[in-house]
Amino acid sequence: MGIKGLAKLLSDEAPDSLREVPLSSLQGRKIAVDASMAIYQFLIAVRSGGPGGAATMLTNADGETTSHIQGLFNRTIRFITEGIRPAYVFDGKPPQFKSHELVKRREKRQKAEKALKAAEESGNIEEQDKQNKRLVRAGTKENNDCKKLLRLMGVPVIEAPCEAEAQAAALAEAGKVYATATEDMDALTFRTPIQIRKMTFANASKAEVQQISYAKAIEGLGITHEQFVDLCILLGCDYCDTIRGIGPKTALKLIREHKNIETILDVIDRNKYVVPETYEPMEARKRKIDEDKKKAAKEADTDDEGEDAAKEEKEEDDDEEELIPVFVEARRLFNHHEVLPNDEVELKWTECQPEPLRTFLVDDMGFNPDRVQSSIEKLQKAFKKSTKPQARMDMFFKVKPNPEADKKRAAKRKAEKEAEKAKKKKGKGGGKKK
Repeated sequence: MGIKGLAKLLSDEAPDSLREVPLSSLQGRKIAVDASMAIYQFLIAVRSGGPGGAATMLTNADGETTSHIQGLFNRTIRFITEGIRPAYVFDGKPPQFKSHELVKRREKRQKAEKALKAAEESGNIEEQDKQNKRLVRAGTKENNDCKKLLRLMGVPVIEAPCEAEAQAAALAEAGKVYATATEDMDALTFRTPIQIRKMTFANASKAEVQQISYAKAIEGLGITHEQFVDLCILLGCDYCDTIRGIGPKTALKLIREHKNIETILDVIDRNKYVVPETYEPMEARKRKIDEDKKKAAKEADTDDEGEDAAKEEKEEDDDEEELIPVFVEARRLFNHHEVLPNDEVELKWTECQPEPLRTFLVDDMGFNPDRVQSSIEKLQKAFKKSTKPQARMDMFFKVKPNPEADKKRAAKRKAEKEAEKAKKKKGKGGGKKK
């Protein structure tokens, strides 16, 4: 899911942090790619089906899905042909605090299954396509297939202990890769210096990607990293619920004024904004302790008051540990996520293994032998070309900030926004004239 509304907020408040650049501009770069996101996109986009029938994922003779393999194979060759060195990062075990999000996804899946059944009964092809896409899920087999494919192609595979975005961001922050490629905006919350979006779109007609600078995002929003993490929690992340009624603009305003969620909880209007109980551990703890005391008073033998008092005190301490505010734990996960130590991650690109790769794609996946052979030759040629020293211009020149240019861009954006508002206002006024 990532962070709800963050991309739009950055577009409005920190536009200098986002750039549309050609894929070719990443030539010579090492990029950590969120594998799960890429696989999901290929399962959605690489489909077959014609008029009068719902589009379905590609399968081999045994009925096994192959959309993800075809998409990943072709797109990875495209990256290497462009001089890009992709390293795919796979998710590990989800953090415990993500369980509520997984429950929500399970409920949505059940709802989609019912909607799909109804669409099939009514013959609604468009609705079938819609619900089929909502039911797409990359399981263990799909992930293992992709790992095998990538290793045969000579591309690094990193298995994260937890979230792939966090691991990729750690690699980028350590300088092992240039950027994190994913659609999930929480890569920025995990502090990747550069995030790249739209990189693995299977049906991309234009070779353009969106590049987001973490430093410029923080600067444009006018907040610190700690405040940015709290902002992302308020916007909505995978680890906890949000305060109902607080949208992106309000969340940024509150963070700028009050600096952190704790202070915001002290000042906001509780009649206007609905705060989840999990945000208020002390109140919940007191209620639980009071209930436990009443229950203990009825059941316990009061002869040994000292023992009871000690037991009661221990229960209060245990309750306090259990009822840490959920946003505090979410904050901890963003700032101290479990990742592999840098010295344990080796990124090595090698020549592909032609024969095993051909066997996997043709015999196991059922791909066309001639097309596979042509693609392997293309991959080998691209790899040999990529191993030759290629100097980027930015290796020789250090880019310095240009305050005057920034001011001019800001003034231009302001003028464009004012012109747009005036145009809308004029349009509304013109509509009332008879």
